[in-house]
Amino acid sequence: MARLTFEKQDRIARLLRELHLFQTVRRGLTSAELAERMGISQRQAQRDLAVLESDLGVPFVTVGRRYAIMPDFWLPPVNFTVPEALALVIGARLMWRSADRANPFAQTAYEKLAGVLPDPMRDPVLAVAVGLAEKVEDSVWVKVFAALARAWAESRKVRITYATDHTSERVVWPLFIEPTLSAHSCYLVAYDQAAREPRSFRLERIADVEVLAEGFTTPRTVALGAMLSDAWGIWTSDHPVEVVLRFAPAVARRVRETVWHRSQRVAALPDGGVEMRLTVAAPIEVRPWILGWGQACEVVAPEAFRAELAAEAAAMTAQYRQERRACPGPAPPRGRRPASHTTAGGGRRSVHAGTA
Repeated sequence: MARLTFEKQDRIARLLRELHLFQTVRRGLTSAELAERMGISQRQAQRDLAVLESDLGVPFVTVGRRYAIMPDFWLPPVNFTVPEALALVIGARLMWRSADRANPFAQTAYEKLAGVLPDPMRDPVLAVAVGLAEKVEDSVWVKVFAALARAWAESRKVRITYATDHTSERVVWPLFIEPTLSAHSCYLVAYDQAAREPRSFRLERIADVEVLAEGFTTPRTVALGAMLSDAWGIWTSDHPVEVVLRFAPAVARRVRETVWHRSQRVAALPDGGVEMRLTVAAPIEVRPWILGWGQACEVVAPEAFRAELAAEAAAMTAQYRQERRACPGPAPPRGRRPASHTTAGGGRRSVHAGTA
């Protein structure tokens, strides 16, 4: 399994190096020239060209035996100031920490960025590129990401196969790709043609994408900013809910110094704590964040949400009060007595020999 994963990662890295080579040699390459430059067989080069075109959506044109990429596939050069570059460096670090799988497109983008950065900024960005390459490889996700990026850029409809409890096929209009830090994932925000409304689709659950020839115009009723304005993460609702939270004095400063949500309103309490009011689309999305504060955060309203968190806290208390079942260790080898050592109280207890 490890060998198979390595081979897949190596293949994707090779495909992206080939893509960069075509960017450098704008007049194009024959399959033989590609094979020679990449150190692979001509047959492998031909297979790579087919994969670049079919899976990654690279628009090749052929002149005789030479393959070239259509000029409008490449974005024009962009110049950054040092503070602007620093903003990209911070974004790169955030992506590295939140991504749960390899993203070869981000990897090569950060390698390109590192190549033009001042020396002190270069190493952190290169570390991100290396870190992204070392994450779990998912060839289906890479294909889906590439297809959605092309369809979104060209305003073309896509047919997706979406797998949840059951698998469905639907035609959607890509409007945006939204990352969510809490879920370590990205969601496709798209207009569902059959449902006639915007919906979100987790990229990991999209099993297949077909970019259609038919284009679309974003409906006037769809405003992405307004649609996600009340979302804590990705969930949307026409009926947002006000959540009132009370924080203990010990964490009041941490709560005040961060803007957790655009709707938040924070007020000081007589005991030194703070009260926060949020208007969110789905309180369930805030739940993990609230639980992360432990007893320092109390849900005041709505009452149903408070009862839900209270039940969760009670269940956790009951779970931790139960006697923890000891995990049985490996039996000592025959003919050997378990080793022993002195405990802090002066007694002796057996310790089975084994690897850490």
